[in-house]
Amino acid sequence: MPDKTTDGDLLASAGMKRTVLRRAIGNVVLHRLSEGVWRPGRVISIDGLARELEVSPTPVREALISLERSGLIHYRALRGYVVADPLTPEQVVQLVDARIVIESAALSSALRATQPEFVVGLRERHEAHKLAAERASTGDGSTFKDFADYYAADLEFHHEFFRFAHNEFLEAMQESLGAHAHRMRQSWMRGAIAFDFDDAVAEHQEILSCVEDRNHDGAIAALVAHLEKVKQRSLDRAADGAAQAAASGE
Repeated sequence: MPDKTTDGDLLASAGMKRTVLRRAIGNVVLHRLSEGVWRPGRVISIDGLARELEVSPTPVREALISLERSGLIHYRALRGYVVADPLTPEQVVQLVDARIVIESAALSSALRATQPEFVVGLRERHEAHKLAAERASTGDGSTFKDFADYYAADLEFHHEFFRFAHNEFLEAMQESLGAHAHRMRQSWMRGAIAFDFDDAVAEHQEILSCVEDRNHDGAIAALVAHLEKVKQRSLDRAADGAAQAAASGE
C-alpha cells in the first residue's frame, strides 16, 4: 500500500526555482489527496500549508490554482480552496463515455496517417506501462510513487494517440478530460483496493497488436472494449468505496 512517501521527499528536489517549488508543493497536495489524508470538504489553508512546509504563501497559492484544474479541489467564496467530492457514478459514466468518443477519433486519425513512428511510440509506452504495473503490484513494498507512476504510464499510452493524431482540438479536449480522470483515480489509490494492473496491461496489448497489424477497425474496437471495462471497474470501485465508508461510519 502507498504509505512510504513523505512531504519532505516530495519537496527535497524543489531547489530554489519557483516553478519547480510550485510543482513540488502541488505534489505534496496531490499526495495528501490521493492518500485520503485530506477528506472531501476539507478547507486547505494557504497560509497554514505555507507555514507547515516552510515556504512563502505565493508558490502555495500558485500550486493550488494549478491543481484546481484537475477538479480535485475547488475554490469557494469566503472559504478558499476545498477538497472536492469524489466523482459520482453518473459522472464516471459520462467521463468514460466522453473518453471513448475523443480517444477513438484520435486513434483513428493516428492510424490513418500510417506513421511508423506511431507504432514504435505506442510499443514503448506499452513497455513502460508494463514495468510500472510490475512495480506497483509488489504488495506492501509499493509506495505512493509506484501507484502514481503506474497511472502516469497508463495515461501516456493513451496520450500517444493524440500525439500522432495531429489535431490540436482533440488534444485540448483530452487534456481537459485527463484532469477529471485524475480525480477519478484519486479514489483508486486509497486503501486496500483490487487494482486492475493485469487487466489494463492485457487490454493495452490488444490495442497495440491491432495497431501493429494496421487493423484500424480492430484497434478501435479494442480501445472501446478497454474503456468500457475501465468504466465498469471504476463503478465497482465506487460501490466498494461507498460500502467501506458506510461500514466505518464516515
